[in-house]
Amino acid sequence: MNLSWNLQVEPQKYSIYREEAVDAITEAMESSLSDEKVRGKCCRALLILGGRFSFAGKLMTEDWILKQAGFLDGPESDALDKETDNVQADDNIPSDGDEVEAREEWLTNLSASLLGDGKKSFLEMLSRCLGSGKVDVVRVCLTTVAWLSSTLPSFPDAEFQLSAFSALISRLKQILENGERIEHKILASMSLLNFSKIPGSC
Repeated sequence: MNLSWNLQVEPQKYSIYREEAVDAITEAMESSLSDEKVRGKCCRALLILGGRFSFAGKLMTEDWILKQAGFLDGPESDALDKETDNVQADDNIPSDGDEVEAREEWLTNLSASLLGDGKKSFLEMLSRCLGSGKVDVVRVCLTTVAWLSSTLPSFPDAEFQLSAFSALISRLKQILENGERIEHKILASMSLLNFSKIPGSC
């Protein structure tokens, strides 16, 4: 809640509330590796951050990303289209003609906060979770990396150096090469493609 409110009111300013919110997310991710009850709540919270869900309340972030990659096709895609005909973004994002632009701005501000605020490294925790071997945690973190990495090319060149993502990129390559689940490989490949679009990555 603190993170959401602060991103609306003062997305460019330092906020102790935002720092505390990012720390809370990071700590929850760490706890999810050993506590099953925390794991379920943490996975749901990370999916909610992606800002895609239907009016019926179904979280759509992962399905939406997989559809963009062309993975969901046929009956599955048709079913998703029916769900997403009325897809809304997070309540903090206005649902008018500029909804797409507003959502992108929201995700960009959110990414900047997750990467720049907090005493503990969100990137380090993402990397740890991706290597945890816990299928539900890995899948949700791959979904998170997919939408987070899609915002990075719009950041100023100096704001985030690609080297800061080296450990995360290494994890993604491992999943792409050795992962047993096709959805994991698709999400990893989308993230790697996004990272390749960051200025100076080539």
